[in-house]
Amino acid sequence: MRLIATVAALMATLSAVPGLATAQDLVATTDPKTPEEELAALKLPPGFEIQLVASEPDIYKPMNLAFDERGRLWVTSSLEYPFPPEDGRPGRDRVTILGDFGPDGRARSVTQFAEDLTIPIGLLPLSATEALVHSIPEILRLTDTDGDGKADRREVVLKHYGFRDTHGMTNAFTLGFDGWVYACHGFSNTSTVEAGNGGSITMQSGNTYRFRPDGSAIEQWTWGQVNPFGLTLDALGDLWSSDCHTMPIYLLLRGAYYPSFGKPHDGLGFGPSMMEHQHGSTGIAGIVRYQADHFPEPWRDTIFIGNPVTSRVNHDRIEWVGSTPKAIEQPDFIVSDDPWFRPVDLELGPDGALYIADFYNRIIGHYEVPLTHPGRDRDRGRIWRVVYVGEDGSNPPPEMPRPDWAAASVAELVDDLDHPNLAVRLRATHELVGRGPGEEVAGALLAAMEAGSSAEARVHALWALERLGTLPADRLAASVVDPDRAVRVHAMRLLAERSAWDAGPRDYALIGLKDADPFVRRAAADALGRHPEAGLILPLLEARQAAEPADSHLVHVIRMALRDQLRSPSSWESLPESMSDADRGAIADVALGVPTAEAAGFLLDYLRTAPGAPEDASRFVEHVARYGAEGSQAEARSFARSASEGDLRRGLDLLRAIHRGLQARGASPDEETVGWAVELARALLGSAEDRDRVDAVDLIGSFRLRPLVADLDALLADPGGPEAARLAAIDARAAIDPSGSVPPLSALLGSAVEPAAIRDRAAEALGRLSRPESQASLLDTLAIAPSRLQRTIAVALSATEAGAEALLEAVEAGKAPAALLREPGVQIRMTNIGIPAMVSRIEALTEGLPPADEALRQQVDDRLARFSSLEQAPDVELGRAVFFEHCASCHKIGDEGAQVGPQLDGVGVRGPLRLMEDILNPNLNVDQAFRATTLALVDGRVLTGLLLAEEGDVLVLADAEGKSQRIPAADVEERTTAPLSPMPANFGERIPEDEFDRLIAYLLEQRAGDD
Repeated sequence: MRLIATVAALMATLSAVPGLATAQDLVATTDPKTPEEELAALKLPPGFEIQLVASEPDIYKPMNLAFDERGRLWVTSSLEYPFPPEDGRPGRDRVTILGDFGPDGRARSVTQFAEDLTIPIGLLPLSATEALVHSIPEILRLTDTDGDGKADRREVVLKHYGFRDTHGMTNAFTLGFDGWVYACHGFSNTSTVEAGNGGSITMQSGNTYRFRPDGSAIEQWTWGQVNPFGLTLDALGDLWSSDCHTMPIYLLLRGAYYPSFGKPHDGLGFGPSMMEHQHGSTGIAGIVRYQADHFPEPWRDTIFIGNPVTSRVNHDRIEWVGSTPKAIEQPDFIVSDDPWFRPVDLELGPDGALYIADFYNRIIGHYEVPLTHPGRDRDRGRIWRVVYVGEDGSNPPPEMPRPDWAAASVAELVDDLDHPNLAVRLRATHELVGRGPGEEVAGALLAAMEAGSSAEARVHALWALERLGTLPADRLAASVVDPDRAVRVHAMRLLAERSAWDAGPRDYALIGLKDADPFVRRAAADALGRHPEAGLILPLLEARQAAEPADSHLVHVIRMALRDQLRSPSSWESLPESMSDADRGAIADVALGVPTAEAAGFLLDYLRTAPGAPEDASRFVEHVARYGAEGSQAEARSFARSASEGDLRRGLDLLRAIHRGLQARGASPDEETVGWAVELARALLGSAEDRDRVDAVDLIGSFRLRPLVADLDALLADPGGPEAARLAAIDARAAIDPSGSVPPLSALLGSAVEPAAIRDRAAEALGRLSRPESQASLLDTLAIAPSRLQRTIAVALSATEAGAEALLEAVEAGKAPAALLREPGVQIRMTNIGIPAMVSRIEALTEGLPPADEALRQQVDDRLARFSSLEQAPDVELGRAVFFEHCASCHKIGDEGAQVGPQLDGVGVRGPLRLMEDILNPNLNVDQAFRATTLALVDGRVLTGLLLAEEGDVLVLADAEGKSQRIPAADVEERTTAPLSPMPANFGERIPEDEFDRLIAYLLEQRAGDD
């Protein structure tokens, strides 16, 4: 509370600093408003009106919205969030049904359908009495069997959903044209879910997937994204998502991989993005592509997304390059003067209105402040409806097209296939399918496909007949060449869903692949990718060469389809003996996504014979080394040496690629490869360029080049050597010879004339060695070291049980200050290890000392006071330089930097106080996905960092400097995770105050634009 009061007192002064806008508080300092007061704080464009549908106590904190066949709005809402109940207690969360909407939007009917759920998010009504609902850790089918409006039967449809992190889990259940339910899988969790047919998928963190409503089948749709929360369909059947930390909106391509905090792609690169702006936020939730006619023309076919961080609903217009969308940022659709407004889900209603779930809360989100923060509101939640009333307010409120689609006649349902609202068309389609394949339904649907009917009616009738199993072959054939591109697109999508093809569907898809419309070609390529055969390679190559390069979505789908034809080893034998350079390049491009010896063999041949030097030569060489047949290491090395003759940098790049491939394969470099590494390292050490010398040291360490240990020792002993190379040499020396490295590293540690960074790194390396002699060296220096180095040594010792015990004994003996035991990094590591009687021993030794977090709070207060008192705003461009020097190795802003840790676009909304806390006390609130992993290796070393990926037989770990290490899995004896940040805990001591001010000023610029 003291910090909140401090920043409140300083905000007026801070706002006076030129060029610095006041950021939104992460913990709102205002009091909650009543629904009526909040309504007055919501600002919309002229002609639009926002109406209250429901609020507390009828609902709790709303999460997902969905409509049923009676036009009623179903809501999942939670009291429990963010923690599920313990000790087996039932949850207290709800599914609520809202209905009988008045002209003012207010729900006059409120039914509590289920009230014993646990943080339910995903929701899909299957009928007026039945719904699919996610409740930790399952997807349930809840049914009201006796007509009292309450679920009395509960069946598990799918299970084993992870819930380590509760703010994504599985959400946005969306019933597609094809009858599959599409859904998101959220951040950090791991779920292995098995369907009724025995098929299963494993999802880790962000993904999208689909399943049959009865749980009989489940399939992955896309891989990646960080925390997708929200899906929307469009009239062409494309699926769009909203995501956090990557880009706010994606048009999802089946089978594509999307960025997700250091995770690898599938060899083809990540699925294409469609926007360059972040809407000033890393937290996006809920999406609607508005495909109805209630809103005026300028708003139709545009996209609305919820932004709970900035308390806005963002708006984007879409422009197209072929079949590739480009989001054009528009003025925000809703701006709130009440910072408690948290739009987390959006839904297009059958009436054409836009419905919004408002997770009304003082706190922005999940990890922005501690989960245990007492200010989290649990009781308040609102549902809003946005309607267009005209600038003079005379337009009548929208109405539901039908009171009950289940009671509609077949003729009425077929009429609705032509409705201007996509939600209505889909509702009618699903209802017709539910009626079964009787003569009345089939006849009416066939009539809807006759010439003269609308394209919309033909599309939905096509899908209904297909799902009923009554689509005549001639109607499918006609749809393939229909005058309207929407019908042709859906014909291709329908073909993709058929499990088996004969000559007819194959020929239809090939017709689509040559269609004049790029959307049709994209859908046809997707269908061909689902049905691989050798005879489709040449048509796909032709389509690849004909595709407009700027149509990135079409190009990516064709590449995936071409890759899929080549998964079978026999398919490589079917390649034409003579191909153009362009076609060979296209095959090489997708071969990177095929993990077989045949693909590696093609790439090796391509490298040898391709004109010029391929841009992807290092990736090709890595693939050869990883997947090639026996002898591929020698062949890859032979090519690499020849291709890089006279070019040290190119040789280094190719050698590293070979090494990465061998590590992922679980193989070691042979004698000749090691010999080449020695040659390159010696040549680079002799360079006058600091970069070359650093790379030489990295090469020595990664290849464990013992013949060059003397060169490392000479560099370590030279105080005039480049600091970056000496820092790298410390790590390399410890990696090559853990025992022999103790004397030279101890000399650096104990030298008072060495720079602080060198001594810190030596302490960290000695701590990782986890040897008695290295711990003795740390303890010897601890008593005489300056305070910064003492903290580094304490953290290094506390990483292992023996070191932590030695640290405690040193403090007990008076050889080290007791204040070190208050350091959060030390306490967390000791807790993770499990030192006997640790708590009581630390309490006894630190009695009367101020807590370490108090010292950190004081440091934050001091830095904030200094920053707020500046007479002139720090130079933002100089701050940018500080960011790239100290932060960009792990963090990304826009397209610059590395995405090891969280993306920092929009981070300025956190304000100076939270930014300083994040930097100066990174262990205060560590996100699940960014907790440090500790690896105990068989050689005795202990490595700690952020686990980025597991690639084959290699673990990729990033250290506090953002440098990745590749550790063979066979070298790992034990792996543990602790609630520690891999970020340096003493960053405040590593950067001068004036540079720190500039960094804060630069980060504050990364925020949403002013109103």
